[in-house]
Amino acid sequence: MRGVSLDFEGRVLTGVPRAGRAEAVTYAPRRTALDALLVAAARTRGARLRERFSVTGLVTVDGRVTGVRGSGPDGPATLRARLVVGADGRNSTVARLAGSAVVEDRGTLARSLYAYWSGVTEPGVRVVFRGRRGISLWPTHDGLTVVSLIFPPEEAPGPGRAAEFYTAALRAVPEVEQALKGGALVTGPRAAAVRNARRHAHGPGWVLAGDAGHHKDPVSAQGISDAFADAAVLADALGAGLRDATALDEALAGYAATRDAQRLAAFAYTCEQAELRPFGADFLADLGRTAADAQATGAFVNTFVGCDAPSDAGWLGESH
Repeated sequence: MRGVSLDFEGRVLTGVPRAGRAEAVTYAPRRTALDALLVAAARTRGARLRERFSVTGLVTVDGRVTGVRGSGPDGPATLRARLVVGADGRNSTVARLAGSAVVEDRGTLARSLYAYWSGVTEPGVRVVFRGRRGISLWPTHDGLTVVSLIFPPEEAPGPGRAAEFYTAALRAVPEVEQALKGGALVTGPRAAAVRNARRHAHGPGWVLAGDAGHHKDPVSAQGISDAFADAAVLADALGAGLRDATALDEALAGYAATRDAQRLAAFAYTCEQAELRPFGADFLADLGRTAADAQATGAFVNTFVGCDAPSDAGWLGESH
């Protein structure tokens, strides 16, 4: 996807994000497809994968993690390693077993419902904000579009009312209803409520990457991208860090510092989005001026999709 459409209470900005001089193409793969691609690529590069294997403990020697214990289809096993990487998501087993401290916790700021639709012809990313609700449309695999609704926690529907709440909220926005005209809901809505928190990234013999160490609301759609970025930074650090324990600890500290430098502004930016505060009149007026300036529109779109880091003033400026 190349185009992005951002609609704030009817003020619309459209553009093509850029990374340097090149267009920044957006992908929204389903995890069922993405995970399979990653597994295949890792195996091609020589990784050995144990499927259906559950880690139940860490192996430590003199306070340093030196492997994991767990069990799988072939029974219990102990695996030794110079480094254990916890890339196991927001409920990370490695983080829990290693006692990784939470260094910032903003809690759950928003809730969301999402479902897959067929027959929707939206060509790119579309995001619409109305009141304290946000709706996004993302084309994905197999001719489907994932349509997400984000809303304040206090508006969460009661048991058995999620589907009714979801479809009513979409129909309440004429632009969204029009975009979905001719489309068909092919899955029931699924719920998500995400804690915004980040953990200490490393310790002797262990390190966290992706959501395991730094998890934030999906409103900014940066989770998978950040996980890839973490992997790249960590891999570069380990290239020089696996010689001995001292070099490894220094490499992990460097990785953690780089991760925090890259993530802190985006973390605050995402939390600010997830609060879904009403837009101020000054901000909406600013948007009109931004829409009339191609360079300003490009900068705004780039920040919104994550190509550029948000400024200290916040993702929507001080008027929000």
